[in-house]
Amino acid sequence: MVGQRGAVCSQALSVAQEYSDNSQISITYFTLSFAYSLKGDHGRAVECALSAAKHARYPADRIWSETCLGVATSRAGKPDEGIESLLACFEIVRAVRSRFFEMFLGIFLAEAYLLADECDKAEELCKTTLQIAECCGARPSLGSAHRLFGEIALKTNPDEAPSHFEKAISIFRETEMENALALAYSGMGRYHKQQGNMEQAREYLTKALEIFERLGTLIEPDKVRKELADLRAAG
Repeated sequence: MVGQRGAVCSQALSVAQEYSDNSQISITYFTLSFAYSLKGDHGRAVECALSAAKHARYPADRIWSETCLGVATSRAGKPDEGIESLLACFEIVRAVRSRFFEMFLGIFLAEAYLLADECDKAEELCKTTLQIAECCGARPSLGSAHRLFGEIALKTNPDEAPSHFEKAISIFRETEMENALALAYSGMGRYHKQQGNMEQAREYLTKALEIFERLGTLIEPDKVRKELADLRAAG
């Protein structure tokens, strides 16, 4: 997942450093930060985000750097710190009425709120993001919003979870977003486990694990393996 992007970023970083182009150096580092966040290597994601912030030259560089830092920090187990960074960026893009970036940042901020167990705030942001994504025809963001709705529903109203996960799965299959697809499969698997539907739970969790292992994703495979082990223990 990171390998190909990492090779391209390494080349880009060398060229940017050769010409002392701090803006391009910052862009390269925050691109790497996003890649490491997707992989689950949160330590490296934080390091790259901090390097991106250090070299940021323009306001856009700083917003992207802080966004990456917020995402990486939230996923590293410090959602309150991540929310602080993400909320500052979100308020800026909302103030300048950048609907696309409001949608993009809204997904990450909603995720951070969910990680902090602030489900009401996460749900409200997901609603706004879903509306923007539907107007823009932004399928990846639409899928991400539905997946987060599914995760929120697992905590607040499980009956609503499967429809959201099904929509997310359909979109991620269509757009070939495999890591996101695996996350949606995992969510659907946990829903069925919660409902006592062991065969369906095993089916979805196994699909998620196969994708995570093939992509080399960190952390998530261990979570799924534990869920599968619990199913085996339950008979």
